[in-house]
Amino acid sequence: MAWIEQTGQHAWRVRYQRDTGRYGSISGFSNKKAATDYANDLESDRRRGSWIDPAAGNITTSAWSVVWVETVDVETRTEENYRAYLRNHILPRWGYTTLGDITALDVTTWRKDLRKRYAASTVAGILTVFSMMLDDAVDQRLIPTNPVHRRRRRGRRRDHAPSRLEKVFAMPEHVIQIADQATMLGGPSAGLLVITAAWTGCRWGELAGLQRDHIHLDRGTIIIDPEIGALHESAHELWLGPPKTPASARTIPLPPFLIELLREHLAATTGTFVFTSPLGCRLRRSTFDRRVFRPAVDGNTRKGAQPVRPGLTFHGLRHSHKTWLIADKIPEIAQARRLGHHLSNRLAEVYSHVAPEIEPELLKNLERRWYYAHQTRRPKDSRPRRTPPAPRSAPHAPHTAATLRTTDKLRHRYPRPQHIKPHRGEMITNREARILPNSSVSVHTRDQRPHRTTLIELMRKALRPGKNATIERL
Repeated sequence: MAWIEQTGQHAWRVRYQRDTGRYGSISGFSNKKAATDYANDLESDRRRGSWIDPAAGNITTSAWSVVWVETVDVETRTEENYRAYLRNHILPRWGYTTLGDITALDVTTWRKDLRKRYAASTVAGILTVFSMMLDDAVDQRLIPTNPVHRRRRRGRRRDHAPSRLEKVFAMPEHVIQIADQATMLGGPSAGLLVITAAWTGCRWGELAGLQRDHIHLDRGTIIIDPEIGALHESAHELWLGPPKTPASARTIPLPPFLIELLREHLAATTGTFVFTSPLGCRLRRSTFDRRVFRPAVDGNTRKGAQPVRPGLTFHGLRHSHKTWLIADKIPEIAQARRLGHHLSNRLAEVYSHVAPEIEPELLKNLERRWYYAHQTRRPKDSRPRRTPPAPRSAPHAPHTAATLRTTDKLRHRYPRPQHIKPHRGEMITNREARILPNSSVSVHTRDQRPHRTTLIELMRKALRPGKNATIERL
């Protein structure tokens, strides 16, 4: 129910009953007709169910944020991020402004000012939280519309275009170099953590929360538990909880080399968690990233680390694993099962399955990448090499392998094997002509049968009567 009242000679107001039972008023009308039209519109909006109390928007943004943040049902870490956006960015600008006084033009000006000081991702996060607050205010019938809603074709074109910056990924040889430097900075557990992340595609929380009971090396698998399969962290605490999505709870087969590395690691360590700090404590992502991963990737001359793949993040190792699977032509459904993803095509996801022969092929390719990465990283042999002697002409016998490996010292001590030349007036058989004086193996051509004669037999033959000339030659 609404009615009008005259408050002065040329002043009118509209009176109405609020939902709480109290009465409210709207002033500022200069004539009776304007006040009457407004009262009629108010009654029409009430009958349609679209009426909003003008006085409801008088609540300040600061007071509404206290009510709103208690209704948000998200993870602890996400709620902390929301509170940080409110405390550092939203309330300093809008805290004393009523919800009804926030206009789209004011929001656009504020957005432009934020872009001058913060990264695009930070600005997007701030505006998202502010828009969520005002969306709930609209649902609560405090304001008619949300002034933060972005209007199309507004602003610079490059702000609307999708980002073309590709995520940095790493090849296996890069991962091994990063793991070597991570081992130097954070111990063997840090290096093995990097290798496991790259060769399994697990998320940070899944590996930081991996427990010994969830590794089955006899079967060659690790299990991401649906209830306690990930380590969650906030500013003040760490706790085990479910992984990111229901599809993230999975069993991941391991390549043979990783099974052996994990077996050696578990035999040399104690404790519940597989990957820990050098002091045996649970890992914090920010600490590990600052002290170990960033220096190992970007390089740090003070710590003796060389740059390998600047810009690579720990989650980039998961991107790298996906890239390797694509290069190996692994089916998309097998990739999704291994990484804990949902396919965008739900029909294909329901009717697609991983054939038995796919998994051995996948593990073989991962093992091959590990092997070739080590071959690529193997340092070149810079030792001087002796040029092998040129092959001898056809009438002469080829050198034996033992002769080729003879050192210079032995070469001077024992001259190169020569054919026995027949003595003047004597006939020597073809077999004797192919005996090497300083070898126990006879050298023969392809059309002859192999013959083996020791030096002792040759000396006995030379000691026979009439063979003195042969003795002299020996």
